[in-house]
Amino acid sequence: MLDAAAHKSFQERFATIRTLKKSCLVPPKDALALSIRDAGPHWFFDYMGSTFFVKDLARYEETSDDFKNKTGDSIYELTCLNLDTGRTVNFEWEYDDALEVAMTLDRLSFRDLTDDAGAPVDGDDLDQIADDSDAILLNNEKFWYEDDWAALYYRGEKAEKVYMYEFENEDHTRFITIEEWSGSGREEYRIYTSCPVEPDQIQIIARGES
Repeated sequence: MLDAAAHKSFQERFATIRTLKKSCLVPPKDALALSIRDAGPHWFFDYMGSTFFVKDLARYEETSDDFKNKTGDSIYELTCLNLDTGRTVNFEWEYDDALEVAMTLDRLSFRDLTDDAGAPVDGDDLDQIADDSDAILLNNEKFWYEDDWAALYYRGEKAEKVYMYEFENEDHTRFITIEEWSGSGREEYRIYTSCPVEPDQIQIIARGES
């Protein structure tokens, strides 16, 4: 017998699958011309044998460090339901000479991280780590400082301020992103790992209804 959480997950996935209409299916020959850049809410796509349903679309608009001036660069975030596992994951994409896509893996906290000397890391250490282009450790694996930048995060028309610190492991197969949110009057941190995704491994299955 399913427990309450598993039953709720099954019901959500079943209800989502039932929204898929034949008229929205994308023929394989047409799918070749589509990518994750085209996907929006209520679209379906396949990645690595799993089917994903796009629940929401948001964007990060890069700004100056004081959030006053936009640079013109954006990253788009698709919040997706994995219809095979019931897990919600984010796919993020940007276009900078070529399409780059990443998928979130795990949520972390500062308790999971240390600095290069093995000491605990918290929000007060981030600027110094960035200035020194230093590394942080997750399960004894080094992730080197890659970049930090400010953005306005839009879900609909509402904008929130967020500052990002990005780290990358030695073989470029996993990333750590530390997001510092300050819109509520106090700093809140969201930390997660992600991995790169080959864009051509994503196949659009169905469009969302107009």
